[in-house]
Order: sequence, then structure tokens, then C-alpha cells
Amino acid sequence: MVAARERGIAIVAALWASAILAVIVVSVLQLVRADAGLVRGREDAAALRAIVDGAVNLTILALLSPTAGKWPVNGSPVAVPFAGYDVQVSVQDEAGKIDLNATGEPTLRQLLAGAGLDTDTARRLAESIMARRGRGRSSAAGSDVNAADRRSRSALFQSVEELQLVPGMTQALYSRLVPLVTVYSQTPWIDPAFSSPAVLAVFRGADANAEAALRRLEEERLGLRPSAASPGVVLGHAFTITAELRGSAAARVIRTAIVRLTGQPRAPLLLYRWN
Repeated sequence: MVAARERGIAIVAALWASAILAVIVVSVLQLVRADAGLVRGREDAAALRAIVDGAVNLTILALLSPTAGKWPVNGSPVAVPFAGYDVQVSVQDEAGKIDLNATGEPTLRQLLAGAGLDTDTARRLAESIMARRGRGRSSAAGSDVNAADRRSRSALFQSVEELQLVPGMTQALYSRLVPLVTVYSQTPWIDPAFSSPAVLAVFRGADANAEAALRRLEEERLGLRPSAASPGVVLGHAFTITAELRGSAAARVIRTAIVRLTGQPRAPLLLYRWN
């Protein structure tokens, strides 16, 4: 039974790999079939978008492969060669960020203080975030329970962008918070093994593991210790893949994809965003 299941998973993985490779082929064909009537700038941008899409698909394929453990998943950039270009790609495991829907108010206060707010302002804004997240959570009985549950779920943050709707949130503060927060980790605290230095710096005083992880990264940057092996890709986790490519003149393309590797044979990949 175990051998049969492993063969089944291998077959499904191969099918998914074929599907992703098909998308990559389409990306290459887009390069070949570029409309000659387009102005040069638009043609360059279209070509760059196709190349970046191909690099993102290659990265997803790599994350699904048995050698995925070699990929850094804490946001460190990696050069992915595709169609004669080196696309800069970073993969961030969302478990290294604070989940707006799962964390508590004290953690939000600490996060906001780390982003530069004074104690009182951080407290008020954390309360506003919790209030928005809890909107619709009211007591109910009998047939009203399901309706209350639906309101409760809809009150959760569906995207990080919804932070901009919280009273008291400024654009400058939002820009500082974006790299630190998520709605995909589904855990109340960070996993320091997957956190970026920016996240670790906020919580180093509250978590010895965050302090140790940040110290290790700083020592690696200074060449005081060899780079540690990647913690590896964990099935069930969500990942943000960011790819960037600069072409001739001012042409520049950035693609962001958010996926979850489910670990399920029939549907190993969930795609949340591609923009």
C-alpha cells in the first residue's frame, strides 16, 4: 500500500511538473510571437513579463521537487536563469511573518512599536486592527449560528492590503508593515527559521530564538560564520515568490506569486495570487 501511494504521488508530481513546464513553454512562445507592430518599449516590457513568468514557474517547479530543501525560503534572492536572462527570485515562507488573522493584540502592539510608533499609538492601532478583524463576531443561537460564523469568517483580513482600511493607518506605516505581516501563515507567532532580518529585529527582545536567528544572519553577513543550510520547504506552508528583471533602458518587471504547497497528491498546489 505504501509503495502504491508513493508511486501515485510521484505520478501526480510528474503531471504537475508537466503542466508547469507547459506554462513555461507558452512563456517562451510569447517571446517568439511578439507583435512586430508594437513600439519598442512595449515589446521589451512584454518580453520581460514572459521571461519573469517563466522564472516564477521554474521556481514553483523547484519547490515541488525532491531537491527543494536547497532553496532559501527566508527571502534571500537567487538568480534563476531563463531565456538568456538571470531573473532575481526570492522565496519567502509566510510562516516567518506575523499573521494578521491569528496573532494576538500584544504581538500587534509589539509589531507596531517596532515599526516606529510610540506605546499609546501602537496600543490604539492594535485595538483598531483587532476590532476590524472581529467585526461581525457576535453571539448567536439556533439558526443564527451559521450566519454569525459566515460574518466571522468574512471579517478576517483577506489580504494584507486591507490594513490600509484600518482607522489610523498611514501610508508610510503601511509600507513599513507590508514585509512583516501576512494572512497566510495561520499561526499566532513567527517561525524564526523562516523570518527575514526585518521581522527578527522587531521580535528579538521577546523571543530568544528570534535573537539567535538574527545574530546568526548578522554573523553570516560579516563572514564570521559559514552560511547555514536552508531550513527547507515545508509542505502545508504558504510562500511568496517575487521575481524581478531589468531590461534595456528603464524597462523593469516585478512579478509576485503567493502559493501554498498542500502536500496533497491530487492538488499539491494552491495559487492565491499572481500579479
